[in-house]
Amino acid sequence: MAKQEMNDSGFITTNIDVYDSEEEPWKIYSRGVPCGVADDSLYRYFITKKSSNLGNWKLRDEGKPVHRDSSSSTVVIGCKKKICYMINNNEEHREDDGHYWLMKEYELSNVILHLFDDDRRDYVLCEIKKKFIETCLSEMGNVSEEFGAIQV
Repeated sequence: MAKQEMNDSGFITTNIDVYDSEEEPWKIYSRGVPCGVADDSLYRYFITKKSSNLGNWKLRDEGKPVHRDSSSSTVVIGCKKKICYMINNNEEHREDDGHYWLMKEYELSNVILHLFDDDRRDYVLCEIKKKFIETCLSEMGNVSEEFGAIQV
């Protein structure tokens, strides 16, 4: 990526601020490219500038290391954070069809980032997905404890 323009690669969408507090996640998601079958249950991928201001997106965890080959490897190539879309009163956003918007943010480790030009080091890969309540209640225990009970 050094000295090259960042363009959409067919399934990764670039030049969209996924943290924009003015744009709802379903609008961002609709601008992404489906990977495989055009299905709203799949992730859509975005490369965006890293931001300390997550807007209405709230961290679900502090991040977990991503290892080179497996979790048993000692070589850490990056970090993965889980993020949930929240409305202003710290409740998970749910539309009428009973789903939540989730995002995973992947950031490369400094060991890898030093290979990139300075202006390319502040980007992250994000995947956004609409998850239905029935399929994600067990995964969201941390969120319900931290932000209050889930209203079904």
